[in-house]
Amino acid sequence: MAVGQLYKGHPLHYKDEFTGVEVIRLSNNEGNTVHPYFTQPLFTADGKHLLTASDRTGSWQLYSMEVATGDMLQLTDEPGIYFQTALIDGVREIAYYWSDHTLKSVDFKTFETKEHYTLPKGFGPGALCITADGQYVDLNYSEELELSTVTGKLYSSMSETLFRRPASVVMRVDVLNGGARAIWGEHEWISHIITSPVDKNIVVFNHEGHWHLVQRTWVVNAQTMEVWPIVETKKYLERAGHEFFSKKGNIVTQYGRRDTPTSPWHCADLFIAPDGTGMRKFEYLPGEKPMHVQVNSTETYGIADGAYMINGPKDGGRYMAMVKYEDGLAKQQILCVHDTSWLTQHSHPHPIFTPDDQAVIFGTDRGGLSNVHMCYLPEFKG
Repeated sequence: MAVGQLYKGHPLHYKDEFTGVEVIRLSNNEGNTVHPYFTQPLFTADGKHLLTASDRTGSWQLYSMEVATGDMLQLTDEPGIYFQTALIDGVREIAYYWSDHTLKSVDFKTFETKEHYTLPKGFGPGALCITADGQYVDLNYSEELELSTVTGKLYSSMSETLFRRPASVVMRVDVLNGGARAIWGEHEWISHIITSPVDKNIVVFNHEGHWHLVQRTWVVNAQTMEVWPIVETKKYLERAGHEFFSKKGNIVTQYGRRDTPTSPWHCADLFIAPDGTGMRKFEYLPGEKPMHVQVNSTETYGIADGAYMINGPKDGGRYMAMVKYEDGLAKQQILCVHDTSWLTQHSHPHPIFTPDDQAVIFGTDRGGLSNVHMCYLPEFKG
């Protein structure tokens, strides 16, 4: 099918088997359909359309999904799209994405496509993020390596890549006026970056690898090129990861600490300003915790793709949980069952809030194919 093709939605409404809340499968189970990574801006400014990706035509392409109907409008028709890192300028309704080694954009309404930047040879694309005014797309790239531990299993070569310390660079591309410049680089594996929604000069990047082996989270000022660590961690005994910016401009990260390298982890969701001030920590019960968390616009609630509670189900990885941040605790309440396989990146639920904070979007491959789901939030009773 071609760009501009409309796929009519047939949302499936069903009652959750565990909590009884209504869950809506928005995509129609034709091929795998997902939303890109949960730290990216994915909604249009009016909240009516969500950037999605699907392999329904035989290859992964980008689509605009109308949330109310599940209708999907095809935006791209080309090989080599890195759909997980795609994002949207919600005001202009333009999606930015990697097409092989080239940063491109496509307009939601006119389908006009532009090329903005091409990677140097020998380097592979990383994450994308965008400033709130839509002027700059920040990105990272890393040296492409020949590795001996790639098996096809998720994260199989993580340790080898970490210890090879590939050359990595953080770039800022002016997508409105043209031009690009490097704002940071080093011989460390950088795979993920995020840009502050309230200060376009503040960019967070990571040192990728097993969280307890790296000082993961760093901040670079794109104007001055000053760099500093944030959420400093002690090797082997502390960890932090899955960082993202809240709408207020605070960095949110999933933090853990333990007494010895073989002790159980004590985990928390941690909120901190980019300058290191105003840290707030909300602790989970000792033991397992959710894999991915997002927070609402007021930083009072989170949504997580796991639920681990006293007297809760033993198989907590099957559930979506509401999280209430109160009195230093991350209090959980099961929202619904997601029952995903966790076998691939696109099977991860990666939950996000809708712009009005009234519902959550998540993915699951329950039933065999990945689909985008939505659930309106009930009252939190704890």
